[in-house]
Amino acid sequence: MSDAEFARRPSADEAIPDSARSGEFELFYRATVQQLVGFLMMHGASLADATDIAQDTLSSAYERWHKLDNPRAWSYRVASRALIRKFVSTKENLTADAIEPGSVLRATPADAWHERHELITALARLPTRQRQVMAWRLSGYTPLEIAVELGITHDAVRSNLYLARRAIDVFLNGGEGS
Repeated sequence: MSDAEFARRPSADEAIPDSARSGEFELFYRATVQQLVGFLMMHGASLADATDIAQDTLSSAYERWHKLDNPRAWSYRVASRALIRKFVSTKENLTADAIEPGSVLRATPADAWHERHELITALARLPTRQRQVMAWRLSGYTPLEIAVELGITHDAVRSNLYLARRAIDVFLNGGEGS
């Protein structure tokens, strides 16, 4: 095979038709967008900000779709970092009042969390690291996976989960829980 023929051969990515790649992404998008919005809201984002960041993140995921080994983890990491940049760049006061979830969140497996105003309020009152770790955990990540994503130790994740759970229990039950 000549160099010219080799240069014209499609790469492995090009060999997959765009329609197939788009179909895979569409399935991923439908399965991920609502959960990603909920994840960002658990971090303290407003519904509008969470929706915007999720959309931007998933748009970037589509552009890189053929390069992503774990698109779900990549999307959560990118969205989490985008939200942190937004928090750092804005000087507004974040309120502890939770926004009532809209229809964008109704069909997720985490509905029970989003539907309970008291729990969202409790999450909003947590220190940043505890809220961050709880948001990852509530989105289905293990403590080990959270440690890798956040660049902290497994013990730090477990400690923050413990403290966050205790604080939520105190908030929800007035300290009368376990």
